[in-house]
Amino acid sequence: MVTLRRLGVAMDFHASFVGTLLRRTSLCVVPVLVSVACSGGDGGNKPGGNAGGVSTSGGVAGAMATGGASGGITSVGSGGNGGSGGTVMSGGRGGAPSSGGTSPAGAGGAPASGGITAGGGTAGNSTGGNGTGGNGTGGVGGGVGTGGTGSTKDTVTRKASSFMFRHFPVQTNADGVWNGPTTPGTTATTTSYDTEILENGYLRVTILPSYGGRVLSILHKPTNRELLYQNPIGTPYLMKEGIFYYDYLVIMGGIFPSFPEPEHGRYWNQPYKYEVVSESPEAITVRMSRQDDRGIVTGIPARYDVGRTDVLVQLDVTLKAGSAALELSTKLTNTRTTAVQNFEYWTVTTLAPGSKAGETAIPLDTRIIAKMDKVHLMESSWAWFGNAETRVDGEVFQWKNLSDFKNWADQGTAFANPQYTAKWSGLANVANGTSILRVSDNVETPGLKLWTFGKQSLSIDINDSTEWLRPTIEMWHGVTPEFWKRRSLAANEVRTWTDRYFATLGLPDITAANENGALYLSTTTSGSEVALKVAASLNLPNQALKAVLKLNGAVVAERDVTAAAAEATTVSANVPSSMATAGALFEAAFLQGDKQLLSGQIALK
Repeated sequence: MVTLRRLGVAMDFHASFVGTLLRRTSLCVVPVLVSVACSGGDGGNKPGGNAGGVSTSGGVAGAMATGGASGGITSVGSGGNGGSGGTVMSGGRGGAPSSGGTSPAGAGGAPASGGITAGGGTAGNSTGGNGTGGNGTGGVGGGVGTGGTGSTKDTVTRKASSFMFRHFPVQTNADGVWNGPTTPGTTATTTSYDTEILENGYLRVTILPSYGGRVLSILHKPTNRELLYQNPIGTPYLMKEGIFYYDYLVIMGGIFPSFPEPEHGRYWNQPYKYEVVSESPEAITVRMSRQDDRGIVTGIPARYDVGRTDVLVQLDVTLKAGSAALELSTKLTNTRTTAVQNFEYWTVTTLAPGSKAGETAIPLDTRIIAKMDKVHLMESSWAWFGNAETRVDGEVFQWKNLSDFKNWADQGTAFANPQYTAKWSGLANVANGTSILRVSDNVETPGLKLWTFGKQSLSIDINDSTEWLRPTIEMWHGVTPEFWKRRSLAANEVRTWTDRYFATLGLPDITAANENGALYLSTTTSGSEVALKVAASLNLPNQALKAVLKLNGAVVAERDVTAAAAEATTVSANVPSSMATAGALFEAAFLQGDKQLLSGQIALK
């Protein structure tokens, strides 16, 4: 068992901060135009990159601290992945240390991964260069690239790190309830938190147990883009307004639980127990757990009336070698021999996909990915919702305009109505083509809550302690359809589910998604031909797969491909327009051996 402890806190407050290219059909011979990312020919002998990635943990920036405190996360940076085939991408350089800090050694660039080659290519030996990162020196990469005669096996590692959180003053009583003024102070301080980093060739994941049991960062290494939001400076807000459990809130970011109440719950700033469940080069699972052992205390808003429940929450975070997806398994256990009559649980995801590491923010051109027809807009709290969508009944509206962030004239809350049933949802950075998806069966989590801070959040001065809007969108996934609609847990009842989080790259929209990735199907007509195209982001990058395209059940293309790591894997087939009539069914699937990994279909218009 591994336990993380907080470092010293430079402040005084109670809350713990935290077959073939041509396939003959009965009608014709159909040419297939294939675009396979990351495929190549012979892998030549190429030098690897400079050692080390950005000197952060999960891409959280340094230079947060002032007044001599060491800034950002001072963990070991890791090198970038080598490119496929004959191209070897260079690793990043080890970052310079922040003020008062020292940047440790960076890891060398990962070896190249060769693509599918005609007639079999020759593997290239990639050698990582020695780089320097502040006071640390880079390691040496190396190994044989895949492509013809050799292969390099991806592995998962775990290492300790720290996160420096800059924030304005927090003032609470011994029970954690706000007892300061309603206007925050103006002098920022910095608190250090112990974190751990799980890392493979494709993701660098930062875990922060001591402040709300968070997955703080998911950095997509092939693109060096962050998927989650981290607040560069936190400020307490909405103090003494009866909105949050402790009568105030500070935003940090990441993925974390809200329980046993809604609106961030009772443990958003409390420590979770941390342990390593299993560890090998093939997979690492760590666990953050917290039992609801705190009852109602004086000073909390009256609507928070769920007392101590003794429900045990266990969050298992798993990263596997060779995978570009992070698994988060949640287990809720009623430890009592009697029922818990009132209970809520929400997974809060604070998103900013496609961000530069250390400078997380959504752009105006951001789209909410949610497959639903109707939404409950909280018009009683935010009147502008009344003109945002077409009204169905009362506060229930059609879901259309507000999928685009640019149409959020102000902040506000929305819930999927009557509940959310699709197995995937997420957020798309349309500006650079990077999205984050959450895939789950949603049997246990039918609730989907959306919160944005409105367009004005993109232009506020975050160094003003009275400005609490932030450039992120929160997507909440709950065991109840909406806030304040409590559920019960029977005596000793156990509830479990697993979410998977991953990036999609270059997909204009989502046709289908599961734990293995996501795909988008499209068609384009040119003269007497119709191009059928599939673009996919697959969670087994650099692995050999087979793509199969069908029209009305007949195979029109079948191709061996290598799943791209830093862009979409695309396959297209041109067919005569006489075959692609309205209502015809276009299907695409990706297989590994005999196992179908991902498939989707659309009816042609």
